[in-house]
Amino acid sequence: MGEVKLVGTWVSPYTYRVKWALKLKGIAFDYIEEDLCNKSALLLQYNPIHKKVPVFIHGGKPICESIVIIEYIEEIWPHNPLLPTDPYERAMLRFWIKYAEDKGPSMWMVGEGQHKAEQDSLEMLKIIEEKALGDQKFFGGDNINMLDIVLGLGHWLEGEKLLEAHKLHRLHVWLKNFKQVPVIKEDLPDLDAMLAYLRVIWALKLKGIPYEYIEEDLSNKSPLLLQYNPVHKKIPVLLHDGKPICESTVILRYIDEIWPQNPLLPADPYDRAVALFWIKFADDKNPIIAKLYRTEGEEQQAVVKEWLEMLEAMEEHALIGGKKFFGGDEINMVDIAFCMVAHWLGVFEDAAGLKVFEPHKFPQVSSWIQNFKSVPIIKDNLPDTDKIVAYLKSRKEMLLTSKSN
Repeated sequence: MGEVKLVGTWVSPYTYRVKWALKLKGIAFDYIEEDLCNKSALLLQYNPIHKKVPVFIHGGKPICESIVIIEYIEEIWPHNPLLPTDPYERAMLRFWIKYAEDKGPSMWMVGEGQHKAEQDSLEMLKIIEEKALGDQKFFGGDNINMLDIVLGLGHWLEGEKLLEAHKLHRLHVWLKNFKQVPVIKEDLPDLDAMLAYLRVIWALKLKGIPYEYIEEDLSNKSPLLLQYNPVHKKIPVLLHDGKPICESTVILRYIDEIWPQNPLLPADPYDRAVALFWIKFADDKNPIIAKLYRTEGEEQQAVVKEWLEMLEAMEEHALIGGKKFFGGDEINMVDIAFCMVAHWLGVFEDAAGLKVFEPHKFPQVSSWIQNFKSVPIIKDNLPDTDKIVAYLKSRKEMLLTSKSN
């Protein structure tokens, strides 16, 4: 029936809508990861109006907008239906999809206006729970349908705050059922890998090294990944002249040795040893970042204490002498290693609903963060913060629910 391709990005929930629909129907497709910081000619050719993902390509013809794409998929591949066969029931389902689409954007909001947005979203979900879901397992009865996929954004975004059992009991149960469907459960992005991936991307771009990027589907690991990283089976993997290098810090040191321009480590042996100490320090502390949103109560306070101790060490021992970056006037590998503080700490703070970093207490770290995030290559190669915060909130709810059960 023609070649099937999906152009998307790992952090877009709208991309996942289409992925879920294709996988629920068992349709094989080629996935093309899109770099939204540097939009490809393919994306601009196939979606010249909005220049956004997802774009579905079937037999060389593009279809845009996730809802339109899923409707098209339903017409071309009617097995495992996502829409009712009865015309009236199908019309009612489309009504609720339109309602969710019109009201749903408030669930994306973070920062100013977030409280009102959450109240509006709660009212919307109460209506959906009462009028659309009723006592069914899914909106389609015993099987997922298109409305489940659309409202799957609730799982991605605000599960923690909006779908609590005491507020929306039936939707809370629906969410748990939704999460247990293998296609949903197994096909979510790996945020932990993003830290390591960004380190390598930044290093290559800081050195001006051209490279080919290969998107890896971590829910269905490719033979290429398993061949080149058989030990950990994780990304990133750098391939140079057909030879694989794994582990982000190892990759960065290799890059610095092979391409010595714009050095990422000092030339002086002692200065290099000091830099490697701080890189090891950052690597050892990386695991605590995720604990901010995976814990609560006393356990979370212990994590906050660890964070504060790390920030104090950076302030008092690493960023001394009013340095702009850890290496002086230019970014080096230590700055890249501490990206978890510069960018990700704020993301995880928002997801956890707490404040750890207070700029006035850590003026050197605060100044360094501003400098680091002002570097064009860093600034232009960061994922969408609001969507990641939303995803982390949902993931936190899932983890804490699992722990309590």
